[in-house]
Amino acid sequence: MINLQALYKEYEDDNHIDSSLYAKYRVKSGLRNENGTGVKVGLTKISDVVGYEYSNGNKVHIDGRLIYRGYDIDDLVAMRKDTPFGFELSAFLLIYGKLPTHRQLLDFHKELIKMADAHNVDIHYQTSNLLNAIQIEVLKLYGEDIDPDSDTLEERMLKGMYILASMPLLMLSHYKKEKITHYPLPDKGIAENVLCIIRQNTHYTQKEASLLDILFMLHADHGGGNNSTFTNVVMSSTGTDIYSCISAALGSLKGPRHGGANIKTSAMFDAIFDEIGTTTDQKVLRKIAKRLLDHDFFDNAGLIYGIGHAIYTKSDPRCQVIKKACKELAQEKGELEKYNCLCAFEKAALYQMRKQKHIETCANVDFYSGFAYSMLGIDKALYTPLFGMARTAGWVAHHLENRQNNRKLIRPANVYVGKRKED
Repeated sequence: MINLQALYKEYEDDNHIDSSLYAKYRVKSGLRNENGTGVKVGLTKISDVVGYEYSNGNKVHIDGRLIYRGYDIDDLVAMRKDTPFGFELSAFLLIYGKLPTHRQLLDFHKELIKMADAHNVDIHYQTSNLLNAIQIEVLKLYGEDIDPDSDTLEERMLKGMYILASMPLLMLSHYKKEKITHYPLPDKGIAENVLCIIRQNTHYTQKEASLLDILFMLHADHGGGNNSTFTNVVMSSTGTDIYSCISAALGSLKGPRHGGANIKTSAMFDAIFDEIGTTTDQKVLRKIAKRLLDHDFFDNAGLIYGIGHAIYTKSDPRCQVIKKACKELAQEKGELEKYNCLCAFEKAALYQMRKQKHIETCANVDFYSGFAYSMLGIDKALYTPLFGMARTAGWVAHHLENRQNNRKLIRPANVYVGKRKED
């Protein structure tokens, strides 16, 4: 009997590619340039991620900006003070390209609530991962669509709206192991409905509902170059259905290098609190940061989770918004000690990164988001699925943009470095 695992292990060297060959053949590993910037692979009008600019040919770090259709995310979050539908406002803007009027926003919200459906969700089949369960449910929507492969933009848009509206119910049905067929609060925003279902309709404050709405706004999109959105766009270029594209994006988000950082960051902070309590002493916190970088604490990976970003260097605007919102809720919930410890550790971690790694960097969106979710009483198992639920707005927008404008099949090339017959 052949042992396939042993055989593959025996031939492992034959499948190894020397990392030096990437430079030799001028191949951009990870689609990253030598200076860390991303290789330009497309055009978009949907959103922009800004962390640096060039002056006289030199890269200059600036305060980070996240821009949805020309609007800074800080300004959009400020707009939600006049409406409970912040996430819906962001989704409308990303997908349609314009800010909705008050009437349009109300009608858009009502349409999403009306479209939402947990269809024939099977909460009894076995899968160990919630994102995987949602992937399967999205693909099942394809099977229930009477014309799933219709290729007009308007029909694709409606299918995308149906996925966006149904995603929270699909996710929470699997999480709670009970079929949830509708939103319990039709006059409230998607975020507040999600919080209501998670908390089993128990009391929550408007500050809590507001924080979750803000988190959904911040997660709704992050440019076209992040892995899950790019996966969706690559799939879109083939002309395949939108259900397959959104499912593929969820599969990308399931990967720990892309979607698992919020859970890792939260677990790291739990370990820090267990080790030293909620101190703000910089000497103590710098020592913990050093141990993390020295592979001597938590998972011994040599990383400080929640610190650093591929584009943002001076600041991550999403982090700044969450940090401010977390302070307001921490005051309400008596969690200021933990909040102050996080703020102090952020300072210590950045100091240690400069000292040991000689890197100027910043806290990213995951630094405070786990703390935000924990204050809301949300299980860690939901952190990444909630992120994916919100990001569906951006996925739908990029899918439609690609189908409208970029009609060429995305097909990059590889350089063959294996053996040839004459060898």
